[in-house]
Amino acid sequence: MRGAHINALKQSPELVELADVDGVRIEAVALNPLDIAVGSGVFYGGHPPLPYTPGCEAAGRLEDGTLAYLFGEARGVARDGFLAERVVLPESLLLPLPEGTDAVVAAALGIAGIAAWVPVAWKAKVVPGDRVLVLGGTGAVGRIAAQAAELLGADTVLAVGRNERDRIPETFGDDGFTVCIDPVWGEPLADALQYARRHARVVHIGQSAGPVSPLRSADVRGKELIIMGHSNFALTKEEHDRAYLELLEHVTAGRIDPPVERFPLDRVAEAWERQRSGPGGKVVITF
Repeated sequence: MRGAHINALKQSPELVELADVDGVRIEAVALNPLDIAVGSGVFYGGHPPLPYTPGCEAAGRLEDGTLAYLFGEARGVARDGFLAERVVLPESLLLPLPEGTDAVVAAALGIAGIAAWVPVAWKAKVVPGDRVLVLGGTGAVGRIAAQAAELLGADTVLAVGRNERDRIPETFGDDGFTVCIDPVWGEPLADALQYARRHARVVHIGQSAGPVSPLRSADVRGKELIIMGHSNFALTKEEHDRAYLELLEHVTAGRIDPPVERFPLDRVAEAWERQRSGPGGKVVITF
């Protein structure tokens, strides 16, 4: 059967022939910054023994035809992942999905989708009347988070990239934002907090702009900001699955439209480099 291997760190995956197995038939594998970090040897948790099969989340078809979302057991992080035509895995990793679910969308919604949905809907608890700032707004997480905030009735939603921060005071003026979804940390968050309203809720989910942020005491203490962290890895399996299915329902109904770029398996190296370059959407490899 066909699959892909990382043969050396910092190199793109290569197509390989793998031993046939009887398992879940993989239909789509989503790439993530985590996959690039592991394959580059910079992930704090290390990497599987080389060569290894990358891909930490996927959608696959079970024997009875049911489509399932596949994630967990350190697949693609500490052991072989999902970039193969078939994968053997325990039922505990399977999340059966409603009939008619698109496999590409199913694969794309997991890591990025949950990292957007839970901070907006569960932690910030966006409601009508909120004014929401989404940093890192040109990435997959930011774009889904902005749509989620609009869906939940926010009065104003502004998603900004790193070079668009002048739009923050233009949009929120003296009133300030009441919610900030932050996948970037670093200088962008520190600069943005001066435009926060008192008691604004900030949910921090990533550090793409740097691991250290020079937050000013006058912003945090003077405005009595509520700063919360979020990690998908801190969710229980039950919480993870519930969040995923909530988001999937909105996507299926057309209320949220995740940005997706599709690549066939024979273009896996191109897809990997596209993910490495920081795409504005989810890169998904199809079988």
